[in-house]
Amino acid sequence: MRAVPDNQPAHSRIRRGALLAVAVIGAFLIVLPLATSLPSKSAASGTMMAAFRPQMSNAALAQGSADQQTMSAMAQQLNAGMIPALAAQMHMTPQQLSAYLATNYPSVGKGMAEFGSILPFFGNIQSTMAAQQQNFQQADQIPTGFLAPTTMSVLFIIPGALLLMLGLLGIARPRYARGLLAAGGAVGLIMAIGLLSVSMYGKASAADTMTSAFKPIFATQNVQQARADTNTVQAMSTEFTQKALPGLATALHLAPAQLAGMMTKDFPAVAAGVTQLPAIVQRMQTATGLIEGNVDNFNQSASIPWSPGSMVAMFWFMMIPALLAAGLGLTAIGFTRRHGALMLPTRRPHGAVHS
Repeated sequence: MRAVPDNQPAHSRIRRGALLAVAVIGAFLIVLPLATSLPSKSAASGTMMAAFRPQMSNAALAQGSADQQTMSAMAQQLNAGMIPALAAQMHMTPQQLSAYLATNYPSVGKGMAEFGSILPFFGNIQSTMAAQQQNFQQADQIPTGFLAPTTMSVLFIIPGALLLMLGLLGIARPRYARGLLAAGGAVGLIMAIGLLSVSMYGKASAADTMTSAFKPIFATQNVQQARADTNTVQAMSTEFTQKALPGLATALHLAPAQLAGMMTKDFPAVAAGVTQLPAIVQRMQTATGLIEGNVDNFNQSASIPWSPGSMVAMFWFMMIPALLAAGLGLTAIGFTRRHGALMLPTRRPHGAVHS
């Protein structure tokens, strides 16, 4: 009987090609995070998330909403109730009293004039943060709750180094090709399962949604506006409590305590606002300082892997190579195993004669 031709070199080429592909996938996983500056960008992202974590808590968001309501009620009652009432007692029109305040207490006048734009501006920031709380919490878990964002690079590089090493070693040592392909497939499979087990796609999608929502807040013009408005409210609060109210008391021939009592009785929203303004302004200063201090961190985070950024893209840059490595390993092994028996020469029984 004739022996089946030995096609082992063809199958060796298949294994070699699969090993080369595994090595290329490994090199890609190593090069990508380094070429896109992922270590520094993920560090910036981690710094920003840690800085905003207290501001995104339930308590902080509830306090921010309460502050907005307090300031809004104060401004409304001040303009619609207290100013007209005081103007009547001082034999002025409300417009004349407002002009008087602006002339003698310019910070108060400026604040009153700009409250109509300041409150909606900070209200928009507050509502955006509240709406993005859940997305923030998910993004804050990238890659997991117990691993810092800086480990993102490691999650690329370590599997990449393993795949590169297995691929090159298999090419250099063909006798171990089958086992090394199996190992490469296992690395890819573990990587894919790991990404799914920590819900990485959902976290990445939440991060992208949050980043899009926060982009206007971190825009240069809006950051500058937040600082200007915060300083305006700060100056208004100081001058209103330390100078304007005592001055109004004198003009009305009242003691400061009497004016405070009248405010509490007749204009409780204004009285509550005056009492709470120093703490509210301090919280505004904290929030504005956080935004100012994290502009660069946000921009770096938003450019992962490059501008415009997308954490979902980073997910696929991990998942697709993982699936390819797993598929290459399993397919190449299955193919050579299925056809390996046909590649071996047929053994002749002892004493057999050629036909």
